[in-house]
Amino acid sequence: MHIDYSRYPRPESIRFFEVAVRKHARTSLLEKLEDFHYRINRINMPSLDVVVTNHYTIGLSDYYEIIGEYPQVDGIITISNWNGYTHQVKDIARDQQVGIFVMTEFLGALNYSEPYKYIKKDDKGRDIFFGRY
Repeated sequence: MHIDYSRYPRPESIRFFEVAVRKHARTSLLEKLEDFHYRINRINMPSLDVVVTNHYTIGLSDYYEIIGEYPQVDGIITISNWNGYTHQVKDIARDQQVGIFVMTEFLGALNYSEPYKYIKKDDKGRDIFFGRY
């Protein structure tokens, strides 16, 4: 099977995700449901279903495609450090209680009972946006 790495994470990225989430203080169990679909059981918080992608920029069409395939997902993580998302998709997903994250954001969001509301802040308390447009 040929995997499109412009959309799906490379094996080393998946390993990085799995190790980072398993080591997180809030994680009690990481279950792999499908190739890029996971359930994260958290300590004293609701579990999360997430999809890991490698989209350079998650846009609205990408979001609807992922949600069409995984309708119960709580979060979508674009794994590579240089990836991001659009303002539009972040806002629409948040309205639907779905978080859109880069990996560093997601690790912070795991500490919140409603991760889709999480917004990373800089050292002066300003929102950090990992978007493109």
